[in-house]
Amino acid sequence: MKIAVAYDKGEIFGHFGHCEMFAIYEYGEYVTDCVKRLVPTEGRSGHQAMADLMREQGVDAVIVGNMGPEAKAALLSFGIVPVVGYSGDADTASDLLVTGQLPISPAGDGGCGCDGSCGGGDGGCSCGPGCSCGCGGGYDGEEEDW
Repeated sequence: MKIAVAYDKGEIFGHFGHCEMFAIYEYGEYVTDCVKRLVPTEGRSGHQAMADLMREQGVDAVIVGNMGPEAKAALLSFGIVPVVGYSGDADTASDLLVTGQLPISPAGDGGCGCDGSCGGGDGGCSCGPGCSCGCGGGYDGEEEDW
């Protein structure tokens, strides 16, 4: 199974169409048989371009903080499962999904991973700096040590 995670410095990035990098996890027979590689999205922007990239990479599912209906439809048209509404560690989320421990859609998801306490629970993703819901941030172009 191949899982893509919208990626920002080890964390799940909040917006599918604006993601600057994806981590692609390719699993073998066991969770420990996993190869991770980072795929930059240089020259691509928007939901269709990102969906096309996911198809080109042969992924089965995409984990991201937020994704609009057009992006979901584009992924689904390629047979790719959108997993929306999460924040936190990308490696952990991918492992949880492949082992069936991460629901496809979290309970109480407001569309961007917010529970409403930070202003984004209405699906508007209006969270400010320091919010941990997964709706903000961006890849700063620096290499990551992992």
